[in-house]
Amino acid sequence: MRQVAAIEAQLNDFLLRDVVFLLKSGKTLKKGKLILFKFKEFHFVFTLKNHKDETRVYEVPYPFNWERQDAGNLKFSYDIAELTGTSKALFYRIKLLDKTSCNKFYDTSLVLSVV
Repeated sequence: MRQVAAIEAQLNDFLLRDVVFLLKSGKTLKKGKLILFKFKEFHFVFTLKNHKDETRVYEVPYPFNWERQDAGNLKFSYDIAELTGTSKALFYRIKLLDKTSCNKFYDTSLVLSVV
């Protein structure tokens, strides 16, 4: 739980600010004012208010690793290498799995950035 508390402490800086969720590929997933966040089971649940003043809930899985890049960016890593660590056998076994039903966060990273 220490890691969850550490991430939540970093997320406090983003509250009531306009933020954007970006994938490593540059694709924008969500955009809006961050109203609330909480940790629920294995997900961070973000409550955003969009430009139409509609409140939307967005769930993000707990990352394998995370880092604060600068004052306006927080990176959640879902890279397979972060999950497997130094085990090359596990890395290659995961890489051989069927990717047709993979999550959009599979082997990528998500950046929460202030607009």
